[in-house]
Amino acid sequence: MTGTGPLPVPIPILRPPDSEAPRRRTKRACSSCQRKKLKCNGLQPCKTCVYRSSICTYVSHSTQRQSTAATDVAPVPNLNILGASPELPVNTASGDTDGYGFITGNRGGLRGGQEQAEDVNRDGNAGVTISRVPSRGSEEERLNEQSRLLNDGKGRLLYLGDSASLSFLDTIRRLVENTLGPSDFTKDPHRHKLVEGSITVVKKPTHVLPDREAAEFLIDSFFSNTVGILYVLDREACAREVAQIYENPLAVEQSRLSILNLVFAVGLQMIRSSTGHSFRQSLILKRLDASPVDRAELFYLNATYLHDPMQGFEDGDMTSIQALLLITVFMLTVAKRNAAWAYFGMAVRSAYALGLHRKETDLGFAPSEQRMRRNIWKSLYVMDCFLSAMLGRPNSINSRDAPQSSFATDQHGAEGEESIEADALTASTRASQLIGDVLSSVYAERKISVKLAHRLSSRFHSWNESLPPILRWQNISLPNEDPRTTLAQLRVNLSYFHGVILLARPFLLQRVVSLVHPSKGDGGLSNQSKIHSRDETSSASAGPFPPACVRSAVYSVDAVQNALLKRALPRRDPFVIYWLFSAALVVFCDGFANVCTDVDTARAMQTALSLMQYLGEVDPLARRYSQILAAFHAAISRKETVAAKDRLTATRASSDDIFNAFFGGSGGAEMGTAAAQPPNPGSAPLDFRGSSNSNIAPSTNTNNASVISAIQTATDWQPTYWRSSSLQSDPKAGAGVTAKEGGPDLGPQTFPVMTSSHTPQHESMDDWFKAFYAVSDDGTAHEAYPSFFTEDSKLIMGDKIGVGRQEILKLRTDMWTAVSSRHHTFEFFTNPSLPDTYLLQGTVDYGFKDGRKGHMAWVAKAVFEGEGKARRLGFYQVFLNAGQR
Repeated sequence: MTGTGPLPVPIPILRPPDSEAPRRRTKRACSSCQRKKLKCNGLQPCKTCVYRSSICTYVSHSTQRQSTAATDVAPVPNLNILGASPELPVNTASGDTDGYGFITGNRGGLRGGQEQAEDVNRDGNAGVTISRVPSRGSEEERLNEQSRLLNDGKGRLLYLGDSASLSFLDTIRRLVENTLGPSDFTKDPHRHKLVEGSITVVKKPTHVLPDREAAEFLIDSFFSNTVGILYVLDREACAREVAQIYENPLAVEQSRLSILNLVFAVGLQMIRSSTGHSFRQSLILKRLDASPVDRAELFYLNATYLHDPMQGFEDGDMTSIQALLLITVFMLTVAKRNAAWAYFGMAVRSAYALGLHRKETDLGFAPSEQRMRRNIWKSLYVMDCFLSAMLGRPNSINSRDAPQSSFATDQHGAEGEESIEADALTASTRASQLIGDVLSSVYAERKISVKLAHRLSSRFHSWNESLPPILRWQNISLPNEDPRTTLAQLRVNLSYFHGVILLARPFLLQRVVSLVHPSKGDGGLSNQSKIHSRDETSSASAGPFPPACVRSAVYSVDAVQNALLKRALPRRDPFVIYWLFSAALVVFCDGFANVCTDVDTARAMQTALSLMQYLGEVDPLARRYSQILAAFHAAISRKETVAAKDRLTATRASSDDIFNAFFGGSGGAEMGTAAAQPPNPGSAPLDFRGSSNSNIAPSTNTNNASVISAIQTATDWQPTYWRSSSLQSDPKAGAGVTAKEGGPDLGPQTFPVMTSSHTPQHESMDDWFKAFYAVSDDGTAHEAYPSFFTEDSKLIMGDKIGVGRQEILKLRTDMWTAVSSRHHTFEFFTNPSLPDTYLLQGTVDYGFKDGRKGHMAWVAKAVFEGEGKARRLGFYQVFLNAGQR
């Protein structure tokens, strides 16, 4: 024995089993094999990369453009335009490190990647080809989207996968820069940094509970603002426990006090930035915020001091899982996404250890405990799919362990608030299963095929069909007395829309590439990366998916806007903020390349930007997102046009079937025989979308026969044609109606009339609304206005309420105090299952007595009583966009 110790054992290099006969040399190895010094057979993809599930890339130089080995599959166009390694961000400007010392963050791990990137970019035009891997039975393509490593500001590089919106943003940035040149959007100095918050409180925990009134206020905020996402505590049991704690706090276990403080922390984070507080609530918030320290963070520190779930992690019980899940939500509210990911991982492991993933293990517990265990597992699954999609990281919960349950409205004994909370959680769980399928089938495999997308779209349709009516996304704009219901509708449907976006986004990306190429030759891609007709994502059968992606994003933006107008939207909701940002990127991408010509993208972009700026006033992540969107909007505004002139004219028709599958629209509506010009949407950046399926033409695409058979048109609000109280219908008006002069060209428009329910009664309703708005616009007809209402009718106009004709008359006269003239345009919608209820939307132009003029968008709900000449309004509520005048 010597003093040097045992000799180190050499670690063998991982190599794929070599079943081929004698080794043959190749002239050129792929970049991955060169960097890792592995054997490469020169094919694309090479055998080593296939075995290691790695991306097989070959560096293309100006003198050597062709691949060294032929392949029977055409290469897939990619968006790695700058020739960068797909794992690392690369600075294109000489010496530009964005001020973050990005390369010094991890010297050992980044050296090879940086050298490769510099070599690739030496000639300024080199490109990287990403191969398409043929699969058995169908042709699949590698995803164009790139994973990223971002600096968290502490010297660490954090991984973001393909599904993350920031990875999609990086891909779009490269494409925009290559097409339009450098801009503030593409040269954002913070583009390589991941915004991560911090706990700023340095004060020691106080262990002091808030007063009883404030405690009940915060608990109510917690349950109201986590509906549809989190269900870890039973509300009635929590109320009883809080009463016991305040009666004798010394007799309560510290773990339960910790849970209560976490509830306070999450509830305060959500409610402090909401709108529509009563006077009593404002006083409570003023008391809570009177301290110089952040009270929500102080509640969090109190909770971790009383019972830190990390210290007893190996002995974790249900309380530990509840605490870890609440900490996860709190970390998301303070923009600590990576910390949320870590805490959530511990919660899942503890849940698996306690058997929450198996129904059989619940049989030994009381019914109330069984219900709580199921709800906690559902909450974990919803959170798992959200975090995995947001960060692009693998799911912590296996898809085979996804919770299965029915809606509470389908069961006996569940009603009222409990039914809404249970149904919202179940709907979110099912929507998360759709997202999980997309993540595992598309983003984890890093490949997509039209056949797979069509198969998944049928599952989206099934989800839409089974959704309880109260949670349908079309109802978000309807008036209701409970903001919690609106928030449940919003979150459930935003989760669903995000799943549609994730599924269709690869097809959208391919369409964007194909549209922007003509503006600069090949868009800067190498010859090996040009579009081939055999590409799956650019084939005719893939045509419906890009418009579906854009529509889903637009509906997401509109849903958030409607929730805001109803004062039901917390301004520090990490779930809504991320979903809105993901949708906004798709909308802005459409604004950049004009993929979907029948969507008012200009209005949607302005609305998304306004919403994000509003949320960014209190939330750091939303503030960063608004900066990104503002720079993107400025880049789009400077461009002249990048869309190809040979635009496909059948975009709407070919996308109709997929559109119906995703959104339950009525694609079979016939084109109207009369149509008047709609109001100019370009002048209404915060407009309303009262129908999910307006302007849909019948589908003639026979390539989607497999999807058509799976689609049954859902009963929905059916749009009539546009009307105006002063316009006469034009029987000769055709489908090619465009916006009125001065507004943006909307392209061909169709305005469908009623289908099977189009009866003379509906024609008379059109005359009724014409007469109603004619009187409404007549400043001398005050006495005639109440005659359209019943004796005890209720009128809600913005924040003003009138009950009975006398109060309605007073409300009417008050509205004309400063107004000299006004003019309404309107469109109304009906539902065969609710024959007396009508939804309306439109605009109103004002003339004020001081000479000013104004324009405002509005949406309304009208409920009628009586028939024929006795028909009167029993309820009428109007939502006004007061920010647009």
